This record gives sequence, structure tokens and C-alpha cells, in this order.
Amino acid sequence: MPFCPQCGYEYEEKIKVCPDCEVKLVDQLLEEHFDGEMVEIFRSFSPAEAGMIKELLYGEGIFSALSNELGSGMWGSAPGEAGEVRVYASNKDEVRARELIAAYLEDNPLANGDEFMVCDHCGAEVDAGEEVCPNCDEPFEKKR
Repeated sequence: MPFCPQCGYEYEEKIKVCPDCEVKLVDQLLEEHFDGEMVEIFRSFSPAEAGMIKELLYGEGIFSALSNELGSGMWGSAPGEAGEVRVYASNKDEVRARELIAAYLEDNPLANGDEFMVCDHCGAEVDAGEEVCPNCDEPFEKKR
């Protein structure tokens, strides 16, 4: 999927220019696309949750990228655990990004126990007792 090197938003393959920034899209985000040194600001085993964090930051004007958008070994960081997705942002935005994430997690019922869970397929918030996502009909894996 192509990305906007200015705002970091991801687009479908058929899109060639970011409609917001009016710049040509790139196949992969590189360190040079960020303003300042890149720092890891969040990590999750849920791609949907990491994507929600990226969207939150985008909505607040903070350029960020997910580790699965950047390829392995970017910036010399140690590889994460299998299935782990990391969110990166510029060190210039780090404090504000962490504050936004903390506020989001504090207000998000998913962070306060197991009353809800996030569907890994569609990102919907679902009651923890569900066996199938009511939004996309995908079954949840049983935890052992």
C-alpha cells in the first residue's frame, strides 16, 4: 500500500497522490519522511489498536508510522516480538503524542479490563464474551 510522505496516511494501490497534501505517494515510509529523530511511542499485539493510535495521532496533526509500514530493522531498533506492532513518531512530537495516547487509553474501556475486546479483523469494539464478531462475522480465537 502506498503512503503519503508528508502526513503518513496509507492509501489504496490505485491512489497515486495524497488528496490532502497534494504530494506523490511512496511505497514505504523512510526516516527522512519524519521531522526529527524517530522514537517508539506505543506498541501493541493488536494491529487494529495500533492503527487506531495512528489515526488518533493523524487527527491531531502528528505524523506517525507503524512498524509494519516501515519494514524490519528501521533505525537500528531491536525487532519486536512476533505479531507486535510498534507506533513511531518524531521526537519533536513525542510528549504530545504520549499525552494523547494516555488520554485515549484512559477513556477507552478496552484498557480497563476485559469488558470489551477489539476484533483483529475489522477493529470493532466487541463485548468480551462474544465468540464471533457481530460487525464482520469473523470468529475469535479461543484463548487457552
